[in-house]
Amino acid sequence: MQNKKIIAVCGNIASGKSTVCKRIREKGFVVIDLDEITHQIYEQGTDLYYKLIDEFGEGILDENSNIDRKKLSNIVFNSKTLLKKLEELTHTDIILRVVKRIKNEKSDLIFLEISMYLESKKLIDKYIDVDEDWVVVADRNIRIQRIMDRNNFDYDTAVTRINSQLDYEKKISEFDEVIVNNTTEADLLQKVDKLIDRKKL
Repeated sequence: MQNKKIIAVCGNIASGKSTVCKRIREKGFVVIDLDEITHQIYEQGTDLYYKLIDEFGEGILDENSNIDRKKLSNIVFNSKTLLKKLEELTHTDIILRVVKRIKNEKSDLIFLEISMYLESKKLIDKYIDVDEDWVVVADRNIRIQRIMDRNNFDYDTAVTRINSQLDYEKKISEFDEVIVNNTTEADLLQKVDKLIDRKKL
């Protein structure tokens, strides 16, 4: 794994991180999506599945006894204490699975798509040598509107989701590259293409 270049791509909810990572995939690069791995560890029969039920109750299950991530989100995003508890239960398992994926990938360059990068950075640094970190940012009001449009949330719910996360726009000095996404998707994709070209990846 030490011989592989690792680039973390992160951003707050509705910043455009997923669109950026989709473009990176389209350019032929390997992108490991940590949210996808999170889905896997929530599956029935895993240790985490039972730990989450013990911690948050059977109200987080759907009619097929699967963990309903929307129900779980509605619980934890209204309480920083519960959100922190969820992170404690899940983050190490997720990172260890990422390490395994990195080792199994043949590519010498791997991107990590990760939502809560700064919040997990100490844990990530313990297991993964990240060479660069890129952040996608957008103005707060723009992100609120995107959440309302995309998820059909009301204003207060959208604000609650945003307030549950560390504001990366205030932390841009901690990143190697900053991608600003306040206009159109076409403009965002052009910025990604130019960044990849500039980096000679």
